[in-house]
Amino acid sequence: MDGNALIIVSCIIIAILILIFLTIKVKLHPFFALTIAAISFGLMIGANINDIMTNYATGLGGTIAGIGVVIAIGTVMGGLLEKSGAAETMAHTILKITGKKHASLGLAITGYFVSIPVFCDSAFVLLAPLAKRMSRDTGVSMTTMAVALAMGLHATHMLVPPTPGPLAVAGILGADLGMVIVLGMIVSIPVVLVAHFAGKILGEKYKFKPDELEEIVSPEAGHKRPGAFASFAPIILPIILMLLRTVASLNSKPFGDGLLYNIFFSLGNTVVALMIGLLIAFLSYMTVRPHDRTVWTFDGEFGEALKTAGQIVLIVGAGGAFATVLKMSDIQGIVTTYFSGVSLGILVPFAIGAIFRTAIGSGTVGMITAASMLLPLVDVLGFNTPIGLVIAMLACASGGFMIFHGNDDFFWVVTTTSGMKPEIAYRVFPFISVLQAFTSLLCVYILWLIFL
Repeated sequence: MDGNALIIVSCIIIAILILIFLTIKVKLHPFFALTIAAISFGLMIGANINDIMTNYATGLGGTIAGIGVVIAIGTVMGGLLEKSGAAETMAHTILKITGKKHASLGLAITGYFVSIPVFCDSAFVLLAPLAKRMSRDTGVSMTTMAVALAMGLHATHMLVPPTPGPLAVAGILGADLGMVIVLGMIVSIPVVLVAHFAGKILGEKYKFKPDELEEIVSPEAGHKRPGAFASFAPIILPIILMLLRTVASLNSKPFGDGLLYNIFFSLGNTVVALMIGLLIAFLSYMTVRPHDRTVWTFDGEFGEALKTAGQIVLIVGAGGAFATVLKMSDIQGIVTTYFSGVSLGILVPFAIGAIFRTAIGSGTVGMITAASMLLPLVDVLGFNTPIGLVIAMLACASGGFMIFHGNDDFFWVVTTTSGMKPEIAYRVFPFISVLQAFTSLLCVYILWLIFL
């Protein structure tokens, strides 16, 4: 490795260590810790301070533009589901199916399915109140619940189209989409399970409970909480709408190009779908508390939820800004130079995906970069068959699992919305993401042995 490459890699490591030190030891607010780490990295690579701040602002604004409104709507919806008792109803419904002993597994399974059509960030914000309620009702550590939900979402987000990352990689490599979905869902099962069981162990070690939740008392409504249908509808309907939008956008055009397509494509827009869910949650809340005329005001539930959402949005935005500043270096050129001539089978795309995910904080960027670099090497590495291309795609995604830490927007979404302290999150999520990565790699290796 030449001197320039070594300097850049060293600067990335130092920046990450600064971030970890500030959040764990100093206990600095994550927004400022991320900002300091980003600026420090830019200065270490010799960038002009104006360029650093321009990239920082671009990353901050771009991230907030992409997820800010979703977090705001999801947080308000979560508040309504909590205060109306809908989250409690959902928790009891799931517990009837899984039993209290397996409540966290129920959340992991929920995450497994929900994240196929829905972004991790949106889904976690939407489901976090449910995880908190279940933690309180079962006595299970909130750490366990947050891990089960987050890493259940993480698994299919990385491996199963139509999530954008695996969909893009399948397109780059020319892998059969149907085979990718089937094998991706199969590989995701052990990836979810290993995270779930590790989460149970770490949940006992780093145990905490969510803040005390308000009991619902509504004699004027004649019952304490909404029914199961009204409780689940604000979550399930947006997911269905987003899934229908994805199906409508397929090249095969199953709904044609006319009115039906336009309806599904419009209603399935993430913000539109969540707004519909918010409206349903609001109506459900009003059936429980029909005389509450302050809920939508600045001092009511809407206002209180948005105060929380504002802080979450800033932290997530700072995570995106940190990732953007990291991209000012020539990390992509370095990886291309030092891995393009290496022939190590599935380890090549895995390693490239892992490096980019760890350095930049985006599993999608990691797997897409790995696929782009792998494409010229498909014949050399023995992936030039239909099943070989699918295995290559899954290897790229496996690398993209690790390491899940503070330069990833989703890390801060999970940490802030679950109420987990950053120092606990740093001890839990990076370790579990590595377990997921190597579990996925092992499954892909088994497929490689069977089919290639």
